[in-house]
Amino acid sequence: MTKLFNTETGDLLLDDLQIADTFWKRFRGLQFRGSLPESSGLLLTPCSSIHTCWMRFSIDVIMLDCERCVLGIRTRVSPWRAVVCERGTAHVIEVRPGSVGVPKGARLDWNGPPSTG
Repeated sequence: MTKLFNTETGDLLLDDLQIADTFWKRFRGLQFRGSLPESSGLLLTPCSSIHTCWMRFSIDVIMLDCERCVLGIRTRVSPWRAVVCERGTAHVIEVRPGSVGVPKGARLDWNGPPSTG
């Protein structure tokens, strides 16, 4: 199971980060699901825009650049909306509204916990 960390603080942000890194996984995304479990999210990579068609719930959208730094956050995106991401977005993480509090500029990682040096 892949986890999401804030590399600056070492905080665990999500216990279960599903990775959509193929065309079909990205195409399927969160469509038709009844909900998104607590402490879970979906990483779309590569990704520069999203839509929430066929979704049944709102999400927060975290946009990351190629170095995994937060470029922007869109909160409470309702079903049947489109989001054009910030310029330079390489990855998008979709999460439950209010479940992940990270500031713009924070660096995230999903390869493992940050080293404690």
